[in-house]
Amino acid sequence: MPIDLQQAESTNAVARHIASAAARLFAERGFDATSVRDIVEAANVTKPSLYYHFNSKQGLAEALLSRPLAALVEHLRRIVETTSDPVVCLAEILEVQFAFCRDDADRARFAYAVFFGPNSSARWSELNEYGRSLAELMTTAVAGLVQSGHVTAANAARCVTAARGLVTVHTLDFLYRDAALPAGLGRVLVDDLLNGFAAGGDALEAAPARRRGELPR
Repeated sequence: MPIDLQQAESTNAVARHIASAAARLFAERGFDATSVRDIVEAANVTKPSLYYHFNSKQGLAEALLSRPLAALVEHLRRIVETTSDPVVCLAEILEVQFAFCRDDADRARFAYAVFFGPNSSARWSELNEYGRSLAELMTTAVAGLVQSGHVTAANAARCVTAARGLVTVHTLDFLYRDAALPAGLGRVLVDDLLNGFAAGGDALEAAPARRRGELPR
């Protein structure tokens, strides 16, 4: 039987619509506090439609977070394993995480809601594992900067902390304060980090005024 591409696209559009409505509710109310009824009412669809596309609320969470985050970690791992220039490597790691937020802001807000929510939830435990993987990859990328002489070994841990902090601050400002998150921001931030840590100082204080002026507030 030939595939009806128009019908397939329509089916995908309904799934995306349901997922988008669910992400907004999960971010606002929390995963556990959001019922299937809440989701179908917000999406203006029937329960059978939700079950057809996602099987359950758990299936929705997997579609919104588990699979995308697994793909994100794998993408970052490939960058670390294949990018020979350590500066480019760290910049791409930051840029890919920013792109993850730009691509689907509701999904990113859901992720932050889980991460900063009760650590007793099953969603939190899963997200925490992805967080550990992201931190390990960031640490590996900074180790490359140490090996290449861009950062001293004594400053490696501080550089990792600063890089992770910058990702968090800029994504939170984008998601909750409508700040810009422009393409290329990753390289700007890495250049500023290196400017500070190469001299052994505080990278955030040492960032050139021109660079600071370019960053979203």
